[in-house]
Amino acid sequence: MGHGNLSLSIDQISVGATCSQPIVSDAGVLLVAANTRITQQVITGLRERQIESISVDPRDLGVLSREAKPAQTPKHDRTKPDGHWDPLRPVKDQLVDRHGERLSAQRSAQLDLNVSTAKKAMDKFETLLLTEPIRSVADFAELFESYIDLMVDDLDQTVGAMALKMAVDEASERSLKIAVLGMSVACELGLCGTQVLEVGMVGLLHDAGLRVMDPELLKPLELLTEQQRWEYQKHPLVSGKFVAGVTGVPPNVKMAIEQVHEQFNGSGFPRGVKAQRIHLYARILNVVDAYLQLISANSLRSGILQHDALGLLLYQASRGLFDPQVIRAFLNVESLFPLGSHVELSTGQLAKVIRRPKVGFALPVVETSEGERVDLESSKTQVVRPMSVGNEEPTRLTQEMMESCDWNPASASILV
Repeated sequence: MGHGNLSLSIDQISVGATCSQPIVSDAGVLLVAANTRITQQVITGLRERQIESISVDPRDLGVLSREAKPAQTPKHDRTKPDGHWDPLRPVKDQLVDRHGERLSAQRSAQLDLNVSTAKKAMDKFETLLLTEPIRSVADFAELFESYIDLMVDDLDQTVGAMALKMAVDEASERSLKIAVLGMSVACELGLCGTQVLEVGMVGLLHDAGLRVMDPELLKPLELLTEQQRWEYQKHPLVSGKFVAGVTGVPPNVKMAIEQVHEQFNGSGFPRGVKAQRIHLYARILNVVDAYLQLISANSLRSGILQHDALGLLLYQASRGLFDPQVIRAFLNVESLFPLGSHVELSTGQLAKVIRRPKVGFALPVVETSEGERVDLESSKTQVVRPMSVGNEEPTRLTQEMMESCDWNPASASILV
């Protein structure tokens, strides 16, 4: 039991209450993340794990015990009733199979609303960073619960929606993309709902330190002076310090925030740790962050085509730069033709990738510009080449360039 915590029987827990602090077992194992609403499914999951009592922070005892009043309904709109996914079970095991379906307009509207909600929450967070200590991240926890709702309902559409605004360089939107894509990889790796929520929290907050540092540090790494690089590489520690005393942020989230820019081979920063010494959350988000760095434009080049960026990640993983387990999961989520990206078909049609392949990585489900749904696993139609849409011509990488490229996201932006 944690120091100062109190033991509470499972039979005494109040359904509908929301814990402000993490709930752990009497042996100290994390059971429920902070800011989680206690549903009947949560309690059932605890019983299935043969948990008879939990260790709670004294501040939560009155809220969680049955004598307490039920917690207020969260303000955030949800696509389904609370509790339709179990935070203690792997999210991957709870996903609805939508492979044979089209994308939902209602789900698209909810995803747009989530982006708007996240931007407002991040703007508020950035203002507070500059004016007063951060005391709670409850708004973010609620937001990511909604994202797990959407992932469980349709993971492909949720991930694909992140591709729609990839050209936008706003820090708040980039942090959201890292968070949501990281959560999808965490799902693929078999993490439970509580852990997936924590991955999202790390993704959203890992660059908080940059928001209070010199704006010059946001330039491509090649344009920074040696002194500026040294300052830039301290920002994960600044981010970790910001969240250290925040209510509802577990220690493992702080640790992962400080390690997102560490590389699997030890060539990252701020401490140069490697392999399994890097927290799994950080290893997941390191891959996602590198991918977004490649496909995002900067002052020195246009964004790299998504298909080519994924190919480069695979080459770099073979050299030890990324965790191979995470790379495999990322490939399973995105496929060789990432969700939301565009391809030219052998019919001459332009199509958008809307579903991952059932088997392998190369034959996704696409939707043509005429609205025709084509499952490439069962069709004679083939992908001729990846394409881009929009005004900006993306940077292309040939196979030879991928093989010869010596790139490390911790030390340089790729120049082609």
